[in-house]
Amino acid sequence: MNYKVLFVILDGVGDHTIKDLGSKTPLEAAKKPNIDYLAKYGENGMIYPIDIGVTPGSDTAHLSLFGYDPYRDYPGRGVFEALGTGIELKKGDVAFRVNVATVDDQLRVIDRRAGRNDYGIEQLFQELNGIEIEGIKIILKHTVEHRGVLVLRGSGLSKEVEGNDPHKVGTRVKEFKALDKNAEKIAEILEMLTKKFYELARKHPINEERKRKGLLPANYLLIRGAGMLKEVEPFEKKWGLKASFIAGAAMYLGVARYVGIEAFAPPGATGTVKTSLISKAESAIAERDKKDIVFVHIKATDSLSHDRKPIDKKKFIELIDRQFFSRVKDEFDIIIVTGDHTTSSVFGEHTADPVPLLIYSTIAQRKDSVKNFAERKSYKGILGFVKGRDLMRIIINKLGKSKKFGF
Repeated sequence: MNYKVLFVILDGVGDHTIKDLGSKTPLEAAKKPNIDYLAKYGENGMIYPIDIGVTPGSDTAHLSLFGYDPYRDYPGRGVFEALGTGIELKKGDVAFRVNVATVDDQLRVIDRRAGRNDYGIEQLFQELNGIEIEGIKIILKHTVEHRGVLVLRGSGLSKEVEGNDPHKVGTRVKEFKALDKNAEKIAEILEMLTKKFYELARKHPINEERKRKGLLPANYLLIRGAGMLKEVEPFEKKWGLKASFIAGAAMYLGVARYVGIEAFAPPGATGTVKTSLISKAESAIAERDKKDIVFVHIKATDSLSHDRKPIDKKKFIELIDRQFFSRVKDEFDIIIVTGDHTTSSVFGEHTADPVPLLIYSTIAQRKDSVKNFAERKSYKGILGFVKGRDLMRIIINKLGKSKKFGF
C-alpha cells in the first residue's frame, strides 16, 4: 500500500519559559487540541536538529531534517536564497542573503530588518539589479519583508568572504573581509555595491514616503551567507520517496530545491504572521495523492520569537492548530511535527536546546504516555532524543521500507 506522509516544520517553535505565560513556554501555554491529539495517540521525543550543543541555522537544520549531512552538503545560505526566489544559478556564481536595514549617518545599525516592512524595497532593488561593477554582473532581488538575495556573476569569483552584518543594533556595519586572496575582488565589489545602495537610498523618494508613513528608512544592505552550488544526491533517489515542499519564504523553498524536492508557495503563503494557513493545509492535501511525503513549513513562530513576542507566538500556535491541523490531521497515514530549532523569546535568537518531536501513525504505532506536545512533556516520550539527519530513516522505518543491515 502507498502510505502518505505529512511532515510539518514549525520554525523556531521551541522556546524558554516566560513569566507572563505563567512560567510556561508559548508551546506549553497554547491551547492546541489537534496537535495534542496527535501527541496523545502518537510517539514523542526531542530532536537536536544538527547535534547536541550546536545552535542550528534554519538552512542547515532543514538540510538535516531532509536527511542530509549539513557538515558535508551545506553550500552556503546564499544558494538557498537564490534558488528559493527562482534564480537559476550558474557554475561560478556567488550567492548571498541580504537584509535591508536602517542605519544612521555614521553607519550604525538602528534596525537590522528596517522594521520588517517591505514598502518600496522592490523599487530600490530594481534600480541596481542588472548593473555591472568591475565587470561583475549584479543580480539583486527582493523576497519577503526586509529580505533579499544577491548573486554576483562573472569569472574568477570566490565565496570565501565574510559579510558586513554586525548582528547587533547600535554597532557600526562591518567591512567585508576576504578570507583568501581569490576573494579580495568580491570584497571590493561588495563594498562598492553597499555604498551605491546607501547613496541611492538615503536620497530616494521611497524613503521620504516611508518616513511619512512612520516607517524606518530602508537605506542599507547587510550581506552575508556567501555560497556556491554543490552537487548532492537527489531526495527521491536517496530515500525512494516523491516529495513536495510547501512554504512562503524563499530560503526554505531553496533548501528543498537544492536537494531536488519540488517546492512552491501556495496562494496567500507569505512567510509572515499574515500567511494563509488554510491555503497551506489545502495545498498539502492536494499534493498528497501525487507524492509520498509532503513537507509544510510555517515561519511566523520563529519571527515572533526573534521579535521577543512570546504571547503573540502562543496565539499564533493556537491559530496553526485551529486553521491548519484541524484540516490535515485525518488526511494522512503518518504525520510528523517538529521544529528546525528553538528560538528563544528571551534572547531573541536561536539556541541549541532540543525541539519537541511527534510521530503519529495510523499504520503501526507504539503509543507512549505523552499527552501534550511541549518542551517539558515530549522528552518523556518513547522516541527519546534523536538527531535531525536520522529522522528520515525513522520515517522510512515507519513506512515499512527500512532495509535490513546484515543477515
